[in-house]
Amino acid sequence: MASDQDLHGMRACHGATPASVVTHPSPPASHHISKHMLQHHPQAEMILAMAIGDKAIRAAVIDRANCVSALPPRYCPLHADVTDIVNALRAVIAAAGNVDAVGIILPSPAAAASASTGGTYSAALAALQECELRAKLACALPLRVIHYSNAVLLGEVHAGAAQGRRRAAAVIIGHGGVDSAMIIDGQLLCDPLGAPAAIVRIADRPCRVGRVADELCGQALLARMPDVHSLAELEARARTGDFRCQRLWTDFGLDLAETLQTWQADLLPDRIVLGGPIAGALPLFREVLGDLPVVAASLPDAALVGAAALFA
Repeated sequence: MASDQDLHGMRACHGATPASVVTHPSPPASHHISKHMLQHHPQAEMILAMAIGDKAIRAAVIDRANCVSALPPRYCPLHADVTDIVNALRAVIAAAGNVDAVGIILPSPAAAASASTGGTYSAALAALQECELRAKLACALPLRVIHYSNAVLLGEVHAGAAQGRRRAAAVIIGHGGVDSAMIIDGQLLCDPLGAPAAIVRIADRPCRVGRVADELCGQALLARMPDVHSLAELEARARTGDFRCQRLWTDFGLDLAETLQTWQADLLPDRIVLGGPIAGALPLFREVLGDLPVVAASLPDAALVGAAALFA
């Protein structure tokens, strides 16, 4: 079990300049992390939040009351590189009109590494740091960068299912992978590039005969029942009494519970927010999770709200 002292890491940085980096004694090698503090900034009235997805950039203007005004998605060319994506971000900023600040959500390095050919994810983009992206965009507005799973959790802490929690975590189960994040006392536990710290990342932990990322993602769940074509169909059939689908969700929940029990023992979260397309099916397997503090994500735009919360 890791103590708070172990989990709070090597340096604190969430600003745009090296002056915001504070060096601390290094923790044990297995807990080599940074703590990204949610520093105080002048409150912005209108924030443009942009999330770089595998085919497009989703964007919205969010006010201080967390009202989300979605903008049209900006589609990126096939095999887009960093320059293409930066140009697309510039176009979204120009189209957004009068905003006070910009929050950009980067794909996690894990998502970038596993993305299929043709999407906009790239490892180079995921590794961009805030100062580099600021320079490439030449944006005069206050600008902050956050990785996807961190943004989802921050949104849920700010205005969703993890409000008021001192030690909140998120597990986001997507179609092709699993992401995670952790906040303790308002500090995201991150590696030096701003992605979730190694101790937080659940994707590479063992599960069944492989890794969590391979065994608990949406694709793996559907592979267990080839006659079901989507997670929505799998959920709907279970809710209408299909025993095979109900059993599949139960088995999935048992596998998830086994993984979360060891993960929780390391991090001690008092709330675990389950996000992604599987979150809505939580009632189908919640019972087998036992006393794990798991709840479904409550915000449809949690990542965008999280990016805006950087300026709260």
